[in-house]
Amino acid sequence: MPEYEPRGCPRGASFSWYTYSPLRIRYPYIRGVLLEMYREAKSRLHDPVDAWGDLVGDPERARGYKSVRGKGGFVRASWDEVAEIIAAAHIHTICRYGRDRVVGFSPIPAMSMVSYSAGTRFFSLIGGVILSFYDWYADLPAASPQIWGDQTDVPESGDWWNAGYFLVWGSNIPITRTPDAHFMTEARYRGQKVVVVSPDYSDHTRFADHWLPAAPGTDGALAMAMGHVILKEFWVEARCRTSRTTQSDSPTPLF
Repeated sequence: MPEYEPRGCPRGASFSWYTYSPLRIRYPYIRGVLLEMYREAKSRLHDPVDAWGDLVGDPERARGYKSVRGKGGFVRASWDEVAEIIAAAHIHTICRYGRDRVVGFSPIPAMSMVSYSAGTRFFSLIGGVILSFYDWYADLPAASPQIWGDQTDVPESGDWWNAGYFLVWGSNIPITRTPDAHFMTEARYRGQKVVVVSPDYSDHTRFADHWLPAAPGTDGALAMAMGHVILKEFWVEARCRTSRTTQSDSPTPLF
């Protein structure tokens, strides 16, 4: 098996560039259309929660600020005003739809234990739903901890070397798992077959023997289709055929 070292992440090494960059965002920004609507509603109703409820409850005005998403238009706002809007949105959502309709996540513990603990504790206290912190920085598979309760990859990345068939789905390994990517590339010398499911021809796709360019948003349907084929052809029909060879005089129920 190849050596683990040397390991390193170029994004971690370049973090200081972002910290001291003149382009770093140091103030809160909010979409201008939404801010104007909120200020107008608050001037009429005076209460932040009532103002937010009046804004999102009007289909025409809600469509007005939602339709400009992705088109920029952000303006600088004060910390107090942004905090007020966020708090009003939380309270309105809890009162109108219930606590479990407030969903969020915190930064990873490795980046800031204080931020992670504060955010997680906040959602716990209000009765909200806490997602995996992988959703925050999106470079590790969130499905693993959400389904099986295991943090990070199971098995260890070094075990990629022992795989004969490698299905890469949801992680651009050379970019998001830079220190461990060598296990995937080196395993190909042992005859490992690599299949990549990705909508774009990105860094990890160039290592693939087969590339399945799934359309964005169809991952769930594709995964269920694969599961259906596996269960049907290798379990349901196989068990049915086996059963009928021993009881050929009567049909055998599938379940």
